[in-house]
Amino acid sequence: MSLKSLHIKIRFLLLGIAPLLFPAQKARDYLKCDLKSLKTVCKESGKTISEISSEGGIKIYGRLEDLKKELSERSFEKYKEKIRFSCNEKIQFDSINRIYYVQNSGDDRKFNFIYSGQYNPKIRYKGTEDLKKFKDINLNSPQKYLQLYSRENENNRDYEVYYYFYNQQDRLEYSFHQHGNEFIEYTFIYQDSLYGPELTEVYKNGILSEEYSYYKNEDTSEKIITEYPVDESYRLDKKNRPFLKKSAYVPASGPCNCPEGYITKIIYWDEDRCSNKIILE
Repeated sequence: MSLKSLHIKIRFLLLGIAPLLFPAQKARDYLKCDLKSLKTVCKESGKTISEISSEGGIKIYGRLEDLKKELSERSFEKYKEKIRFSCNEKIQFDSINRIYYVQNSGDDRKFNFIYSGQYNPKIRYKGTEDLKKFKDINLNSPQKYLQLYSRENENNRDYEVYYYFYNQQDRLEYSFHQHGNEFIEYTFIYQDSLYGPELTEVYKNGILSEEYSYYKNEDTSEKIITEYPVDESYRLDKKNRPFLKKSAYVPASGPCNCPEGYITKIIYWDEDRCSNKIILE
């Protein structure tokens, strides 16, 4: 896969949708023609948490968060019999929007999903509140969190919402997450390349939480994602000033928790791998 094709794919994955072809047209088999492998390991121990590979047979297991870095919802449907969720996660499937997501064991809350491309910026939403319409948000405002934060729900531990904002090129620019009286802001840093802007850093509440690196080899391309733990979230004081405090919703220790963070290495085949012999899904 060329870096240009890789950049286009990243844009669609950030949006949470897969690029669709004409309805009657079959697509190349992504795991055989494009993705060589994905592996997520613990930084401190090197323990493998998640893996995707098609060499020697389809192998897909691990955290949903890692697998969704490369598998579209369509791919989850195609390979669902081969996927092994090995991190004691409660995997949910929204049949209306055809989205897989994780919920804690014993959590029976209903989440609603909305995507609207008619706004500028484009918005994707997941939340317990059944929204009827989106608020007008000024992403240039340094206090945009006040436009999204719900004071009336801050004492409701069941209240949880996620907002994702994209520009007209489908590039994720800002996201907001509120759970009870806590909220998190994510900002995304891109650098120009020969193939367009590439995601290089993600900041969680102003703290570096992810770094992205890209490499080109002779017949493959690589993307390496380094994730750092950030356990603090924002609260608001009585004057609407945010302050950081350790989150009450930090995941409990488990078989796939890595205290020092994660490293994910993704390897793509060059785009001409199947050009002479197209492998269709």
